Amino acid sequence: MRMTRLSKLVPIAMAAMFVAGCSSSAATTTVAPATQAPATQAAAPTTAPTAAPATCTTLTVWAMPGSFSDSTSKSLITTFENAHPGCVVNYQVQQWDGIVTKLTTALASNNPPDVMEIGNTDAITFEAAGALADLTSARAMLGGGTSNVSSDPGQLWLASLNDASVLNGKLFAVPFYAGDRVLIYRTDLFKSAGIDISTITSKDKLIAAAKTLQTANKSVTDFSGLYLPGQNWYALMQMIWDNGGQIATQDSSGKWAGALETPASEKGIQDYVDYYKAGSTGPADKDEANPAEYTLFLQGKVGMMIGNGWEVGISYGANGVVKTADQVGTAPIPSVNDGKTVPVFLGGSVIGVAAKSKNIAAAQDFIAELSTPAGQNAEIGDGWIPSLKLYAANIPNNGTTAAKTLAIQASEAAAGSGFTPNATGWAAVEANNPIKSMMTAILTGQKTVDQAAKDADTAMNGVINNK
Repeated sequence: MRMTRLSKLVPIAMAAMFVAGCSSSAATTTVAPATQAPATQAAAPTTAPTAAPATCTTLTVWAMPGSFSDSTSKSLITTFENAHPGCVVNYQVQQWDGIVTKLTTALASNNPPDVMEIGNTDAITFEAAGALADLTSARAMLGGGTSNVSSDPGQLWLASLNDASVLNGKLFAVPFYAGDRVLIYRTDLFKSAGIDISTITSKDKLIAAAKTLQTANKSVTDFSGLYLPGQNWYALMQMIWDNGGQIATQDSSGKWAGALETPASEKGIQDYVDYYKAGSTGPADKDEANPAEYTLFLQGKVGMMIGNGWEVGISYGANGVVKTADQVGTAPIPSVNDGKTVPVFLGGSVIGVAAKSKNIAAAQDFIAELSTPAGQNAEIGDGWIPSLKLYAANIPNNGTTAAKTLAIQASEAAAGSGFTPNATGWAAVEANNPIKSMMTAILTGQKTVDQAAKDADTAMNGVINNK
């Protein structure tokens, strides 16, 4: 679903999938994104479990392409097999295309894989179906601390990955890795326009910079100072969270309802409208993949864009107007509040254990390695935001564009991250996404923000509680 290094070229099919947040299915968050300080958290375990190792003959592990580098997977397997004499890891790489159907069939069988990587937006599907083992009692051993509640200081994983792993207060998966969005900009255009990226610390300052770039590059056809298409609802969610709003909320009975027609959410929607009208030439009825925003950047038609970290490495090239890495810079996405950044939407993966596995204890031993220092540093080395907030908040920046981008992504995620509602019917919501329709209706003047938000909530409410 991505490359192990942010600077490498991402295949188009793979890129399109990560633009969608990591999968096309369900998801999670019931409260505003958490903003805990990693400095107050306990450190990750320094070693793998010290209890007597669980016994097994074969441990079958399903991973997705590119999630583990070869060196990381070999290290995990060697460490596990050395600690579990006689148990061999059957490591298999699956494909994202069709994985939900394949997992559904495999987990219902009497011989499922023991350990499997699951896109964080797919996790709810298998948790709600009872297909994953309850790992709650092993949480501390697995590296996640003492609490399943994301807002609790005793919860050590990135909030939104933890949310994707928890259902009804129980832990059904272990956070693996994440990626999020950053502000990607043309360093050469900033220099010629006299803009200092360090001064863009709020919504108003970002809009001012977009307008300056727009004026300075008016000779370029269809140039956007800040490129936004009409339907980038992942970016919209971040703006809604930034204002204290939510896409949907859950009541005490467990029922979900759309929350777009609230004052806080509507402020976030208005922020998106303001950014779009600051000079974007993006189509009002398309998302960031149609056309691919990084292609427009490569063609020299974009001064800034809100994009995934992996897009940095494919936003320049010999065949484009933007030819070299030094023409591309990254920065945190500023908040409406000066000096702060927006909470970010995290795409990524979690690791589950099959409820029907005959090797649950051994499977837990295997995935516990991910939260050790070696596991966290391997995730960083593979180009991912690691699962523990403590490590995400302290990624070193060695000066390269890729390292700087990863450090920015990780610091954003550690400061505050969010996710789509952890509702059983969320996949049905996304199937005919009313949020996209809402955005187009507003930007084309067909509806007011209030009316469009109300209609989107109504559409959402019709399916969000489906099973």
